Amino acid sequence: MARIDGLIILDPNGKPLITSNFASHPPSYPSIHIDAFNHAVANARAELSEGKAAGAGTNGNKSATALGVELEPVLWVNALGRIGPAGVGASGAALCHVERDGLRYLVPVSEDVNPLFAFSFLQSFLDTLTEYLGDVTEGTVKDNFDIVYMLIEEMLDEGHPMTMETNMLKDIVIPPSLMRKLLNVAGVAGLQSQPTAPFTAPIPWRRQGVRHANNEIYFDIEETLDAIVDRRGAVLETAVWGRINANSRLSGNPDLVLNLANAKTTLRDPAFHPCVRHNRWERDAVLSFIPPDGKFKLAEYSSRVPVKQLPVTLKAKLTTEDNGGRFSLTLTSRMNAHALENITVSIFLGTSTTSVSATATGEKPPLHTGESSAPAGRVGGGTYEFDPNTHVLKWHLASLVATERAPSLTGSFVATGRPTPDPAFSVDYSVTGHTYSGLRVDGLKVLGEGYKPFKGVRTTAKSGRIDVRW
Repeated sequence: MARIDGLIILDPNGKPLITSNFASHPPSYPSIHIDAFNHAVANARAELSEGKAAGAGTNGNKSATALGVELEPVLWVNALGRIGPAGVGASGAALCHVERDGLRYLVPVSEDVNPLFAFSFLQSFLDTLTEYLGDVTEGTVKDNFDIVYMLIEEMLDEGHPMTMETNMLKDIVIPPSLMRKLLNVAGVAGLQSQPTAPFTAPIPWRRQGVRHANNEIYFDIEETLDAIVDRRGAVLETAVWGRINANSRLSGNPDLVLNLANAKTTLRDPAFHPCVRHNRWERDAVLSFIPPDGKFKLAEYSSRVPVKQLPVTLKAKLTTEDNGGRFSLTLTSRMNAHALENITVSIFLGTSTTSVSATATGEKPPLHTGESSAPAGRVGGGTYEFDPNTHVLKWHLASLVATERAPSLTGSFVATGRPTPDPAFSVDYSVTGHTYSGLRVDGLKVLGEGYKPFKGVRTTAKSGRIDVRW
């Protein structure tokens, strides 16, 4: 059976916050991986500094992480002389790691295990932490150290993922609350009401006796588009990834049947929550399930429907000179029925770039019109900013509709040498009430209960990684 060695949480400075029990390994085993990871970060920072000194260009995404560098997701850690769990000498281990809000989560793997297994556990663990703590930061982890440690012990048993359902975990590890903290400080934590019989529910993901004053369920369909656009505006490659999130507040044990329009012809390689009856999906192309109580991820999928036209068009021109360059950007919306929101166009201008001067024009009035003076860049065409540390130029617009005059951003930038910007602009946006695949909810039936719940459906189309070459 697949297993991982353990879990390590590091603070932004690379110091350990929490280390799980590595029972099958010597005490120095987690320290070896912490040192190896910090050494890899230091080497990457040194290479980045050398690149800046030489004026060489680097990828803009690599300089935008909280650590200032980008590492390979799986590192090899040399641990010569270490004896494996089976008594066989081993030469090293793989170290899988992810970063969230400045914290690094490390998972050493010494056995022959697919790294995706470790990353899947990490994603489930981070989702659970978010459900318990809200924003998972260094402060919240330190304030709820006991909660985090108990979650690790329940979710990881000798390297094997065990209790992964949030509803089941909440029967064992009580979520943090103000009353809980006050009782802990007062030393009377035992007065808290503990569940008398955990694991007694016949359905692992749903507790018994769930009751709500208002029976309602909400579905949130989110789709993300990755695309590459050439300098002439032709779409070279697209990929659409979707997720169906749900928030169930239904009493009893309702058996739901969810009908999706053109599901079989739209969804490719769907992955469902364990509550979904896969045989029913294969036979009737409907989702039949008894939902968990609260928020959960019902399904993930990729879309079979090709995207031939992006919701937004970016006309981008950029030229470089010996000590800088010039650029011109124009945005146009192709969405007639919906507005594009939270639009950001960004590009890494090269490590030698020191400043940017630009003018934004558009139809909309300036923000904060009641103020006597607006900050630099706040004009009718949105806002722009240049970060001299990351050398990234960003152009922000709150919204864009097809009927308004296309906003534009023109300007120039100064560099100490000939700049080497990224070969493409990155475009980010979101569209409420739209999906790329056309997937929608056709109907919902509730079996086994006598009430008719309120149903809400929201669809959102977002940008993933959209590169527009100049």
